[in-house]
Amino acid sequence: MREPCWLKMKVMKNRRMIVIFSGSALLLAAVVAVVVASRNRQQPAPPPDVPVAASPAEVRVKAVERKSTTVARLNAATASRAVAIVCGADEATADRYEARNAVLRSIARRHDLPEGDVAALMDYLASTNDLLRAERVAALKNDVMNLLRSQEPPVEGLAETLIVMFEGRGICHNSSTPNSPTHSHPPAVLDYCVQHLGAMQNEIANDATRRRIREVLVGAARRAGQSYAGTALYSLADDRRATFAQNAELKRLTLALCRPEANSAARIAAIQLAGERGYAEALPLLRETLSGERRDAVLDIVAIGSVGLLGDIGDIALLSRFSSDSRRATAADVAVKRITERNSIQKVQR
Repeated sequence: MREPCWLKMKVMKNRRMIVIFSGSALLLAAVVAVVVASRNRQQPAPPPDVPVAASPAEVRVKAVERKSTTVARLNAATASRAVAIVCGADEATADRYEARNAVLRSIARRHDLPEGDVAALMDYLASTNDLLRAERVAALKNDVMNLLRSQEPPVEGLAETLIVMFEGRGICHNSSTPNSPTHSHPPAVLDYCVQHLGAMQNEIANDATRRRIREVLVGAARRAGQSYAGTALYSLADDRRATFAQNAELKRLTLALCRPEANSAARIAAIQLAGERGYAEALPLLRETLSGERRDAVLDIVAIGSVGLLGDIGDIALLSRFSSDSRRATAADVAVKRITERNSIQKVQR
């Protein structure tokens, strides 16, 4: 199935098909790629944890605060057979991921699903019971989100549905937050909710809904112990209508996630973003990371890349320590070259 990695997000602006790709063992490859290439973030990416706008008072969440045990039956009467299979309402295929996924792929290019099918798919997203393994449920629901986002006209209430899924409202457990170990949706599903909400913030015209989405993304980015905090960070960075104050908030969130106590995947995303956005305040943490005794190849490669973007001549000695390391040498060489070239340009401009 799909292994985790917070890879580049690509969202087609005309609301055509948005496909999130994932594959096994892609985390390291994705991180190395982003060190040497800028992100073309037009589409959501797979989450890091699975094997792979309005105030609250202004936005009424509709269609998702319901018990999931009957989700397969809620709209089965009005859904097509294909959608019923996708949602697990067909007993013969309910426990067969390949069968359900094959049917989903057969309707993936449909942009005009009837209301009954849309309603059944929305119910399935909000559901918490499924016979499939968690990682396969996450993969299936991600593709369902893709399908619903590609509909014309846009599906009413989809953003609200994803918000309620992420926040866990209407579900009985000890803590109705995505931090709760008893949250009814798997971590990967929560990450997909964040990714799709991030992609939707630039597509939605309603300012109230956009503000509500941003509230959720900021809240997610503040949860330093969760892998989706890094996903939320990049979603906030993609907000094309962000104000000066909101960009300042993004900077604070990024620097906070660069710290060692943050979730490793979120920290890697933050370090990468700090380099891309030119947050020189992150340099002390990056130097400390590369000077420490504990080594993590993925973290090192991203930190080296960001030091190359932010650092100065004084960092070359630190970077040169990795020039003989087969896994880190390429990143170190590129970083040293960037610093050297930048220093030469600065000398000419003086």
